[in-house]
Amino acid sequence: MRYRTTSLITLMGISMLSQATHILGGEMFYTHVGNDDYEVTLKIYRDCGPGNTNGTGFDASAEFAVYDANGAWLFSEFSSLGNTVLVPVVLNNPCLQVLPIVCVEAAEYVAVLNLPPIAGGYNITYQRCCRTPTILNLATPDQFGITCAVFVPDASIWGVNSSPAFTALPPIALCSSDPFSFDHSAVDADGDVLVYSLVQPWNGGSQFDPMPSPPPPPPFVDVPWAAGFSTANVMGTAPPLSIDASTGMMSTLPNLLGQYVYSVRVQEFRNGALMTEVRRDFRFEVVP
Repeated sequence: MRYRTTSLITLMGISMLSQATHILGGEMFYTHVGNDDYEVTLKIYRDCGPGNTNGTGFDASAEFAVYDANGAWLFSEFSSLGNTVLVPVVLNNPCLQVLPIVCVEAAEYVAVLNLPPIAGGYNITYQRCCRTPTILNLATPDQFGITCAVFVPDASIWGVNSSPAFTALPPIALCSSDPFSFDHSAVDADGDVLVYSLVQPWNGGSQFDPMPSPPPPPPFVDVPWAAGFSTANVMGTAPPLSIDASTGMMSTLPNLLGQYVYSVRVQEFRNGALMTEVRRDFRFEVVP
């Protein structure tokens, strides 16, 4: 459902204020499905464990705001809540037999957007507050939300494009002092070159405006790291959490118990030029 007015959108944001907590992460990507149509997928992850005492659930719909290269809002598309699944805690290590209750649920929102070629391309954005309050590497995490966004380049210059999409979800729980590695690579239907990096997660929304309508265009604001943490030191570990720029292989030696948010960026290059990027914002829990 597409809207070009804001009265209904504002009312929707107010009605959802009570559901504005316990977000763990998210990602957005798109696939060209023919002509000028692109299927845009948003995945949101939430904490469904015992700490979620108010029973926070997923929103009934998500707003995808579409902007031109100058930051002018063109339209918003509302996508209804699709499949929701519990993310299994899978790690081949006996320590998980004594793991405290960890629960992560994933939801999917999908919309097909008609995006004819336009100078500078399109930015598609989504924002939601707030994050789960038990994250250790963010300052006041429950006061900050998440931004999921993706860029669709001008097809008249670049040709049609599908963005990269991550192939697998990383484990939820890591065992302390147990070496960790995970293939965090993505696939690209167009065969473009992909480059991986760890970046600072984006903020989105606030406690007082948890679901901005429409969600704003870039540039976005980063969430603040807690004291002692940084993009180069996401989990306070030695060696630190890292990702191979070419392969997407992620590794670390987790040795500090707690919950840590991180963001993986995969940039898509065609003929040596950057076309777009996809980010996954997610959370590790290091357990005894």
